Amino acid sequence: MRKYRNIFEAPIDYGDSPERMDPSLQQRIEKGEFPGKDLPAYPSVDPSGVEDKFEELVASKRFRQVVDQVKRYTGLREVTPRTYGQLQSLLMQSFQKVNQIEKQNKEELEQLAVDIVKEEMALPDNAFQFDAKLVNMGQVDTSKMKGGLDEPTQQNLDAEEEAMEEFENFDLERQKRRFLNQLIQGASKKGHYMFHLVEDELNQINPDLLNLYGVMMSINDLIYWIMPDQTTTMMAASGQNVGGSEEIDVETDPPTIKARGISFPVLVHELIKGVMEVLGTQGLPDDEKQARKVMDSEDTLVAEVWDLRLGPIIWEKFRSMYPLDLMQDDKSEIQNYLFAEFASMPAEDMFKLAKEILSGTQKGKDQLTGIVEDIIQRLQTEDYEDEVESYTDEYDDEDYGDVLGSLDIVRDDEEMDMDIILDKISKSGLSSLSDEELDFLRSQS
Repeated sequence: MRKYRNIFEAPIDYGDSPERMDPSLQQRIEKGEFPGKDLPAYPSVDPSGVEDKFEELVASKRFRQVVDQVKRYTGLREVTPRTYGQLQSLLMQSFQKVNQIEKQNKEELEQLAVDIVKEEMALPDNAFQFDAKLVNMGQVDTSKMKGGLDEPTQQNLDAEEEAMEEFENFDLERQKRRFLNQLIQGASKKGHYMFHLVEDELNQINPDLLNLYGVMMSINDLIYWIMPDQTTTMMAASGQNVGGSEEIDVETDPPTIKARGISFPVLVHELIKGVMEVLGTQGLPDDEKQARKVMDSEDTLVAEVWDLRLGPIIWEKFRSMYPLDLMQDDKSEIQNYLFAEFASMPAEDMFKLAKEILSGTQKGKDQLTGIVEDIIQRLQTEDYEDEVESYTDEYDDEDYGDVLGSLDIVRDDEEMDMDIILDKISKSGLSSLSDEELDFLRSQS
């Protein structure tokens, strides 16, 4: 017999906590009135077999995470309307102090942001060029950002109708882009808390930075949940208070990621988003005009707000299904190939796999494992061919066996996965780490 949710049970689950998201926001989630609602990638049944809305489960979990982060960094025991004034004051104070410190150490922090992203994403030195800058509030260029208010203009409607006439899979490609944007924002959100990885460097600049960053970013996350949704939407549509931006220049060789942020954590976030954007472009239609129409339709500031709300949990679920050996340090680069491979799948196939992944099925795990094995095989073949070519002019035929036999494409060393450690810090703080994890974290600083 199919089990249905009790009609008296609130769709958004707050548990025993007194904290609540803004009522208008909760209403929009429950009614499905937001960008990305009912995507084909979403499973319709929770792990216990109860019919439920995937988006409501995601929103409930993410809201609890955000509240816990605020409590951890601020020391508050509850996050309710009577503490909102105190939180706002803490946010302003921390931002002002951060701004003063960062102005005096601007170039060092900009380079540190690039270094941490390259290291944590296992990016080869020749993969990208980076143009990373810390800027003041109001200096983020929003001229190329699209507001995307909920009520479409006649011009937007005409453009969508024209696009649908030009290629029949327009709606499906839009949904695919929407889902990939959720994953991109979810993946890059960890950048807001990667300052823990460079604790020693930041302490040398100023020992107050770590806590200031934590207070600032956790309260900033909370604002997305406690501010009236109409206010958030209007601010996003107008480009007000935009804290960062990223832009990809594909005309350079290699591509240049131009990132701007009003603080170090925001800059790291924008750099990661830029890398993920490049990987995600594999999911756009091959036709340049069609690809542009899809991006114009989905890449809006209003939609980005929702991606920041829901994306972290969706990415967390997605990444939790990766094969365990992919978490080893020497294989971390393959995670980039995996995301690009996933994005390049035809929309219908991608959604089928995504539903298995987000449902946590063995079938989903097996499919991801198969993709990873195929990627590794291709990389081994490419490396083998590159090595043969590079040594052709230097060795005799009888030397080839020794040279090629020494190639070690994938090592078996087991290393702790930094993303898992970051997730633990984000959810439960530094105190949740084991002694081995703390030692590993310090060794990376």
